[in-house]
Amino acid sequence: MKKMAIFVSILILISGVAGAYDTLSAYSVSQSFDFGENYYNVDGSPDISATIIGSNEFDRGQTITLNIDLMNNGKLFGFENDRTPEDADEIYGAQTEMKLESAVVDATGIVASLSADPGSPIEVKSVSQRIGSIKSGQNSLSPAKFDIKIDKNAKAGEYNLYLNLSYDYQKNVQVMGPDATAQTYDVNRWYGMMVQNQTLKIIVKDQADFEIVSTTGSLFPGGEEVLIIEIKNTGEEEAKNVKVIANPSDPLSTTDSVAFISTMTPGSTAVAKIKIKADSEAVSKVYGIDTVVRYETLEGDIKYSNTLQVPIEVKEAGLFQRLFGWI
Repeated sequence: MKKMAIFVSILILISGVAGAYDTLSAYSVSQSFDFGENYYNVDGSPDISATIIGSNEFDRGQTITLNIDLMNNGKLFGFENDRTPEDADEIYGAQTEMKLESAVVDATGIVASLSADPGSPIEVKSVSQRIGSIKSGQNSLSPAKFDIKIDKNAKAGEYNLYLNLSYDYQKNVQVMGPDATAQTYDVNRWYGMMVQNQTLKIIVKDQADFEIVSTTGSLFPGGEEVLIIEIKNTGEEEAKNVKVIANPSDPLSTTDSVAFISTMTPGSTAVAKIKIKADSEAVSKVYGIDTVVRYETLEGDIKYSNTLQVPIEVKEAGLFQRLFGWI
């Protein structure tokens, strides 16, 4: 009976190892649980570790399904004798209780959720999910799956994701009414709850990125002009065999949509020249030309930038253009 105060109270254990903490708490003990009939108290608990399956390196702008493997490394440290059996039935009951107590290391009803730091360029798009149960020494039947989106403007580097796991575990077992001859007994189980948090790291890879620095050139309705586009590599990686590809839409067109630049190192700028023509019925205003940069990575992979908007103004035709120009 001296153990009763310990078991009825809530037990909380917090440890800050490797960026994770565990919290153990016991549910209210059942009124039918008679500690005076308890043979053993067991020392042990589940311990779930999480690992990202495959590479944890991604490109900015990607939406990924992150697969996380869960493994239960729960350990049973030993038993403390709480009462000595006195006859054959009690010996049978004590042996049975010891076998059942070993399930203290199994995790049941696991619920997993994932989050990122406030202001992080990583957005977790999945809600919490039920994983099921994992016995000690085993992995989850299927990985936890979370959809994450990396902002297209994310800086290269390492980012934290926080995996929260909550589950039940068997804290204590009581065998009642053991009958050694009939090999029968009743069982009363007392469950506790555990919460584990683990930090997972993903890496946004170095890569080339581009922005429009300036544009030079304008034209009149019915006219044609060479548009000069200054582009900067704002990324962290060198881009090889760079091509600037313009895709104007009505009332603009081009017969020469590709400009070759060659190599751009991080922080460098280069000039692309694209010939643009305006329809004779074009309204006077500033138009945006959808433009992408095609390049090769250092590993030889072909990549395309996000679509860049290149502005060009179609001016209202004056008297000179009407008399001597293109219309």
